Amino acid sequence: MKKTIEILSWIGHRIGKPPGWERVVHLFASPEKCRAIRDICLVRDGFLFLARPFVPVGWHVALFGTYEPELREILKVVLPSGGVAVDVGANVGWHTLLMARLVGDSGRVFAAEANPSVRKSLEDNLKLNRFGQVQVLPYAIAATEGTVDFHGPEADDAGSGDGHVVTVTANSRPWLIRVESRPLDAIFLASPLTRLDLIKIDVEGFEWPVFQGAEQTISQFRPHIIFEYNAEYAHRGGGTPALLDAYFQKHQYRLFALGRTWAEAVQLRNWPQCADIWAIPTG
Repeated sequence: MKKTIEILSWIGHRIGKPPGWERVVHLFASPEKCRAIRDICLVRDGFLFLARPFVPVGWHVALFGTYEPELREILKVVLPSGGVAVDVGANVGWHTLLMARLVGDSGRVFAAEANPSVRKSLEDNLKLNRFGQVQVLPYAIAATEGTVDFHGPEADDAGSGDGHVVTVTANSRPWLIRVESRPLDAIFLASPLTRLDLIKIDVEGFEWPVFQGAEQTISQFRPHIIFEYNAEYAHRGGGTPALLDAYFQKHQYRLFALGRTWAEAVQLRNWPQCADIWAIPTG
C-alpha cells in the first residue's frame, strides 16, 4: 500500500488534479488507507511542509502536490514583498507558509488558529521554515472580545480541519474546549501597521462575526479578502447571502467565486452554495 501511495504521489505532483484523477486516487489511496503513514515532510512551493496524509489538507498536498491552487494563485498576485497578510483559520499553515514566502523578511503575516492542537502543527511548520515574520494569534477571531466554546479536534484526527466556534453549547459534544475570542479591529487598529494587503478567512461558517469585528480594519486598509462560504454551515455565524452582499456593497467591494479556470462575478441573485469568494476593493 505504501508503495502505491508513493507512486500516486509522484504522479500527482507532476500532473496535479485533472478531471477524474481524484476519483482514481481515492479508490487506491483514500485518506483512510493512508492512516498508517504518519507525519511526512514535503517540499512544495519553495518551502517545507509537514503533512499527515490521512487528514484532508495533507492528503491533497501529498497526493496532488497542492491544495486550493486557485486561491494560491491569487495570493501570488496580491501579496508583494514587504506586504502584510492575515490568515484567519490558519489550520496547519498551508496558506500561511506561502504568504510568508511571498511577503519575505520585510513583511508580516498574522496567522490566527484557535485550536491548540492544530496550532502546534502550524508552529512546527513555521519553525521548520524559519519564518520569523509570522505572528501566531491564539484566538478565535470574532465580533467581540471574550471567550467562546470551540469544537477543536486533535491534530491527528481526520476531522482536525473542521474546528469551529460553537454557538449552541452541548456538554456532551466531543472535543469541546473554551478559547479566547478577539475581533480584528481590536488587534490591528491599535498596532503600528501602515498597510494590510490581504485577509483570508476559513472558519467553518463563522465568517460573518469575523467581518462584523473587522469593519474599521477593512475601511482603513482596503485589503483583498478571500473567504469561504458554505450554505451547509453558514448558519453557525449567521452569515446569510443578503447580509454578506450588503456588507460588501457598503464597503465598495466586488465579489467573485473562484473556479478552476476563472472567477465568476457574484451577486445576491447568483450567490453560490459553496465557494471560496474573492472580494476585490473598488473604492
